[in-house]
Amino acid sequence: MGLFDFFKKKPSKNKQADRQQSEPVDNNSYLIDTLKNRLIELDYQVEKKPQYLALIVNDEIEIATVIIENPNNHPNILHLMILTIHPKYFPNGIEENIVGVGVTIEEKVKSVISNYIDTTFSPIIDSFTDSHSPDLDFIAIMNDKKVLWHPKLGNLTFQGQWNEHPQNETFFEIIKDKLSNKLTSNKINWLKLYISKRSDGVIIGECLFNNEHWEDGLNDITEYAKSWKINGDFQGLKQFIVFRKCDIDDE
Repeated sequence: MGLFDFFKKKPSKNKQADRQQSEPVDNNSYLIDTLKNRLIELDYQVEKKPQYLALIVNDEIEIATVIIENPNNHPNILHLMILTIHPKYFPNGIEENIVGVGVTIEEKVKSVISNYIDTTFSPIIDSFTDSHSPDLDFIAIMNDKKVLWHPKLGNLTFQGQWNEHPQNETFFEIIKDKLSNKLTSNKINWLKLYISKRSDGVIIGECLFNNEHWEDGLNDITEYAKSWKINGDFQGLKQFIVFRKCDIDDE
């Protein structure tokens, strides 16, 4: 089954099937409508696609969502798979798995939407402007030419118990010296980082650069996790970062 098969509405054959499917369909529809309303509150232009559960934001970004039903999940956890697509910069989409927490579906949906906007949507939408934080800007040598890049950092997400939360720039500072060898000439590049450590010392992580595994990046954040002193059973960090090539370096 392809990814978009999850997003398409499936017609019911009879009323009994309708009743069986009503809860997940209603929850998915409720989520996409709530996301639409939240983005409108943030002054974005948003339209809903009629073919499947997806939104078009500012006439250029498509956001498709589906709630992943997993009986092993805690009942207060909502697991959302969300695909953000731009026809020019990331036509194959940026896929994220994000969770929300709450007792009611309303609370869980509000939580997961907030997490998506803070961690993923905000740096993506910000990457379409040349705004930047000078303290984070860096120069990469590409084809024997100096190119200025503007990092757009999503909020660092914390899992488990932390005595002191790392700074939002922690991952970026760890991997920035190796970015010159990884960045492409595309206007926009992106990076997804995740690392976790259990109390028994087992470390699990993922590092994807433009949707492809980046071994050097994973090795660096793994070394960082080795230094953690674990409180409780588990600690984890997750972040999404976008890199925009400065307009002055456009060819």
